[in-house]
Amino acid sequence: MDAFASALDHAAASRRGDYGSDDLTRLYLERIERLNPALNHYVLVTAELALEMARSGAGGPLAGVPVSIKDLVSLAGHPTTFGSRALAGLELPYDSYVVARLREAGCPILGKTNTSEFGTRPVTEYGLFGPARNPWNREHTTGGSSGGAAGAVAAGLCAFAQGSDGGGSVRIPAACCGVVGLKPTRGVISSGPLFGEGWAGLATDGVIARTVADVEAALAAVAGHLPGDPYWAEPDPERRPSPLRVAFTTGASAPVDPEVVSATAAAAEAVAALGHRVVEEGPDTTGFRDQMLVVVAAGMASLPLPPGADLDPLNTASIAAGNQLSAADYVRAVALIREHSRRVVAFWDTHDILLTPTLTATAPRLGTLGAKLESAHEEYLDWLSFTYPYNCTGQPAISLPLGMSSTGLPIGVQLVGPPRGEHTLLALAGQLESALPWRGRRPPGL
Repeated sequence: MDAFASALDHAAASRRGDYGSDDLTRLYLERIERLNPALNHYVLVTAELALEMARSGAGGPLAGVPVSIKDLVSLAGHPTTFGSRALAGLELPYDSYVVARLREAGCPILGKTNTSEFGTRPVTEYGLFGPARNPWNREHTTGGSSGGAAGAVAAGLCAFAQGSDGGGSVRIPAACCGVVGLKPTRGVISSGPLFGEGWAGLATDGVIARTVADVEAALAAVAGHLPGDPYWAEPDPERRPSPLRVAFTTGASAPVDPEVVSATAAAAEAVAALGHRVVEEGPDTTGFRDQMLVVVAAGMASLPLPPGADLDPLNTASIAAGNQLSAADYVRAVALIREHSRRVVAFWDTHDILLTPTLTATAPRLGTLGAKLESAHEEYLDWLSFTYPYNCTGQPAISLPLGMSSTGLPIGVQLVGPPRGEHTLLALAGQLESALPWRGRRPPGL
């Protein structure tokens, strides 16, 4: 058994009888026990639950393939801390929607992965459990907020992972750790039963895996709805006809690392070589920045936390800012996001896919990005110039590990599709995976 094999390859091997889910689950549990102390990707290991699920025999195409769960979603009877000291003892009596779907799919749940507190930082460093370390270089961040999830996939500590994305929190760590991260269209996956919505619909669950086919299968496993969901979308079953109209841009309001620019340009050249029509242009997404900060601050201020809770200082400041906002401020910010979204999404009337860098630079060293409270938000939004706009529009986006820096760190390239355009997005992503394969890359020493 190869811990780095794709989730679908594991499922196929299990169906053939090459090895069982019990064997595969034990392989990952052994690797977690041996490697996680140095990496800090898992904050809770649910070995008994995983082995019990491995023996159940239930499920669909990913049946028997072990998965990890981010510690922002509830797993019945186990701690759900949201990465916060204020909620360190919290246990919820029910599964979140995505966990329930993964149970139905027959995927053994290995445990909960590390996250920044409440998912508010794009690095996994300042929460309850300390920093998650990048398997490519342990002095660097995994990104966040699904940093433990992406790190675990990259390090061979699970076959695939559940994550969530409110400003890039699936795509950011996928880019930092050299794996694939998909944020689906708003409304494809229910946020229930705990959350009515996340950050005015900016946040959604997503999936992280080693291959495009794996994230497509994982999305199919977790997609769906609960009655009364505020957003409800189904991926369009049709792919847009080929050749696709693909735009690419590396322009942002913040500087973009030259190696990131080069990797993105190489990806655009590969798309053109595949026979698609490629032009260099992109929509103006600069109108979201201030409004997103209002939505996040209001969301933080709405959390039912005890007075004087021991929080990450950034979250303490966000709550204080949120408490100064009026209801009118919040409604105005959401309205401006929706208005600007119409202008941005209109770009897809004449284009099928937008190709960009995922991040403006590779994974920074731990303790550097956002270390100063007064400049943290601006530093983060600069780094995320290409990700958070598509949380605002609600469009599907995927990060692909299409490059490596001269210092040995992965470089992610992002594809953004039209609303409900997952099938078009994944089709082009799969072609790029074949043209610029990454499956042979593994972090050193793992």
